[in-house]
Amino acid sequence: MTVEYERQLEDSRLAEYDSLTGLANRHRMNKRLESILASYKSTNRSCALMMLDLDRFKQVNDTFGHPVGDDLLKQVAKRLLRVVGHRGEVGRLGGDEFQVILPDLDDRGKLGELANKIIQVVSQPYIIEDKRATIGTSVGIAISPYDGVHKDDLIHNSDLALYASKNGGRGQFRFYSADLKDEAEERRIIEEDLRVALAEETLELHYQPIVRTDDNMVVVFEALMRWTHPERGYIGPNVFIPIAERTGLIIPLGMFVLDRAARQLADWQQELGMSTPLFASVNVSSRQL
Repeated sequence: MTVEYERQLEDSRLAEYDSLTGLANRHRMNKRLESILASYKSTNRSCALMMLDLDRFKQVNDTFGHPVGDDLLKQVAKRLLRVVGHRGEVGRLGGDEFQVILPDLDDRGKLGELANKIIQVVSQPYIIEDKRATIGTSVGIAISPYDGVHKDDLIHNSDLALYASKNGGRGQFRFYSADLKDEAEERRIIEEDLRVALAEETLELHYQPIVRTDDNMVVVFEALMRWTHPERGYIGPNVFIPIAERTGLIIPLGMFVLDRAARQLADWQQELGMSTPLFASVNVSSRQL
């Protein structure tokens, strides 16, 4: 009976806690947040939710290997527990995503101080197996009841704030605000239209000549992606490339550019009757490499 009881306890623990870091897992954090919001609703008490995403963690994993990455996640968990302390509950949602539930805290000044402290502490170098690794983190914050009284709304809005903080340059925090919903909808529309433009091959490549100063000869072309939307007009790469990177569209987009540039160079070379090859430089995403 003792063995069976201990097994049930262990199964119960594994169902609610992350096996790597010992932090609460997504299931437990969702239950905890739902319970807090339900009990606080009638009394109008507040609860803040922080979403954290590690910056440059994938590079550590790819460079040093997964065992080092796992050790790094364990150290991050310990640092988060130390900073948050008794003020809230820290959980790991999976991968390099963490969440912090902070009951009865809606003071933006105090939340900002805590977020800054988390960013500073997580960004300190890590020594693992004689290897030195440096990462960072971005933080998104939503506060109930102002930013939502239901679990899904608060999680969604803290996610929007996290996306805005990463998009603003990483290593910073951002509070949710209503205008972030408009930005999210705008990104969704651009993503859908970009898929259509890619499928219908209405994207264009412009070729910028690179000239050798000694004799003013064109030695190479830089292929630049351009998009003229049928309704919105010109949409700059600074707008659609980050969206393509985030959604995975950057892979087919990159293949399109490589294919189109190669075909264009072959056509020019044939038309001009050149025996020596033409060259083009193409910007390729690190994800594609």
